[in-house]
Amino acid sequence: MKQEKKKNFLKIILILILAAVILFLGIRYFIPLCTLLGTEQGRAELAEMIEKAGIFAPLVFLLMMALQIVIAFIPGGPLEITAGVLFGGWLGIFLTVTGAFLGTLFVYSLVKKFGRPMVNVFIEEEKIKKFSVLEDEDKLEFWVFILFLIPGIPKDLLTYIVPLTKIQGKQFLLLSTLARFPALTASVLMGDSLSDGKYGLCIAIACIGAVATFAGFQIKKHILKEKHDSK
Repeated sequence: MKQEKKKNFLKIILILILAAVILFLGIRYFIPLCTLLGTEQGRAELAEMIEKAGIFAPLVFLLMMALQIVIAFIPGGPLEITAGVLFGGWLGIFLTVTGAFLGTLFVYSLVKKFGRPMVNVFIEEEKIKKFSVLEDEDKLEFWVFILFLIPGIPKDLLTYIVPLTKIQGKQFLLLSTLARFPALTASVLMGDSLSDGKYGLCIAIACIGAVATFAGFQIKKHILKEKHDSK
């Protein structure tokens, strides 16, 4: 019994240390990063900073993309567009998808190690309860794929919530990566078309994205309402 209490105490200490480290990184580095991503001038400065890394620029971006998943409040869209501007379509897509995969893997490992107390440090219990569709074990994989696919649903929060379920790591990583792929690709291609001066293509992708996001919000409301009404 004492051994178990000691383990729980150490787990709480580790969670608090980890939360403190993430909070420090957020205040010291990633709030300024959000500020840069929020304006056109800031994105230009960020692109210049990454370019200065020279041959290590892809690695720097890969790390930034992974950290964006881990620190969920950082907006991902502007960073993905920056990938298209800096690296073009194919390499930009590869780096963005790989970065998202690595960040998801890291979060999954953390949540499996520390459990619900770790998630509650960053996400309110009420927000977790909104995704009660994940309690349906028979359709768990289906719902994971759908929720990561639908635009307008906070994917980075889901990355912390889904590992609380019984889904296997390989399944989660595969489903979340496949479901994220269309949105990530669209954002990168927007950046690529901007850098090439293909403004018509950029506008077309943006319009499709806006329609998809609107539809996503409607579907999200239906899913949550349907589950709520069934209780």
